[in-house]
Amino acid sequence: MYEMYITSCMSRPRSLDRLLFCLWQLQQKLNFSNTCANSQWKFRTHWRHLRTACISPKSSYWSDRCIYTGPLTNQSEGSSTNQSASYTTNQSASSSTNQRTGPPWRILFFGSDEFSVEVLQKLKADQTRTKSADRVVERLEVVCSPKRVPVRTYADEHHLPLHDWPLQGSCDQFDVGVVASFGFLIPKKIIRLFPYGILNIHPSLLPQWRGASPVFHTILEGDEVTGVTIIHITPRFDVGPILQQKSVPVPERCHAIQLGSMLFNKGADMLLECLRDLPRKLENAVEQPTTGVTNAPKLSVDQSWVRWAEQSCQEIDRLSRSVGQKLPLRSTWNNRTVKLMDIIDPAITKGLAIPVADPKPGSAHYHRPTNSVCIRCKDGWVGFRSILLKKKLTAHEFYNGYLSRDHLKDKLFESCSSKTS
Repeated sequence: MYEMYITSCMSRPRSLDRLLFCLWQLQQKLNFSNTCANSQWKFRTHWRHLRTACISPKSSYWSDRCIYTGPLTNQSEGSSTNQSASYTTNQSASSSTNQRTGPPWRILFFGSDEFSVEVLQKLKADQTRTKSADRVVERLEVVCSPKRVPVRTYADEHHLPLHDWPLQGSCDQFDVGVVASFGFLIPKKIIRLFPYGILNIHPSLLPQWRGASPVFHTILEGDEVTGVTIIHITPRFDVGPILQQKSVPVPERCHAIQLGSMLFNKGADMLLECLRDLPRKLENAVEQPTTGVTNAPKLSVDQSWVRWAEQSCQEIDRLSRSVGQKLPLRSTWNNRTVKLMDIIDPAITKGLAIPVADPKPGSAHYHRPTNSVCIRCKDGWVGFRSILLKKKLTAHEFYNGYLSRDHLKDKLFESCSSKTS
């Protein structure tokens, strides 16, 4: 029935606006309580989405068109509907006098982890600048998982309005969205609600390392140079046009969390640069190259298993620095799973003269000068200062309790595949 009415109104499009406004007034007259705010939100959003779905974006209907976005709760008796109503230009509109052409912007931020917090902190700092003329952020609200993720904690502590993902209401009161390490795919129906779309901070030189774990794969593969890319997102992961991109050298033997924090900190500065001149940045955005594409899928526990016969000292070191702070390296020893922590620089242990006759991949020896358990791999020895068995043990404690015993000293550390076979 709604679709038939909309079709009949195509020749007189302002009828739709009048209908929406009258229905809103009718709902208010029913004296809904504050607890019905969510129902009112769904009511209004339904009509907006229905109208957008039934009328082509190229239709002349959208010229200078505004969407009614009145209050979500009922008005006090005697107040004027017109006074409390606000209007926000729909993103599909070809032109509107209400659309902002420059900062400060009303921003909806999408994030989750500690990397997201790096960016959110800088947006919050900009919002609280004493000189309003220097601000690029006027309004800042946050979208995150309902779980107790770092972004939710930060938003609570700094009194930022929070929205649970998936979003249930309208986004049309914001100018632009910002994504930083969010972890969820944002659908097209949400992207198009923002007049300037949604910007994403990606910690790699796209199209290299598209996916959920670019920082971890950068270290795992031994890249010497990485970077940060600001893109205008599409409904697919990390394929949108590039607004800004900068290269960053990878510090020697850095860990993934250290590198990620550095990249997102730089990305936040780049984001603020983009927001200062957003319309021009969007106009000059360039499509990503079709060559040089590599993928960075989400980490899994399987990646933390060490393959002693196949991996070199450098590869095991990179594996530890990439996944070790989230997923400690794993192996089996004496038919038990152990976790290996606090790896030593392989430049120190690789060429050690360990007094083990005919060492095999997985052979272990306690090396007193470095206070580490050294384990043989493909091309040398790798040392670990801590081992988690039933509890976390120092290398010396592991030696005293296990390796020093005659019936255990020749036991090999084995990979998961060895255990399975």
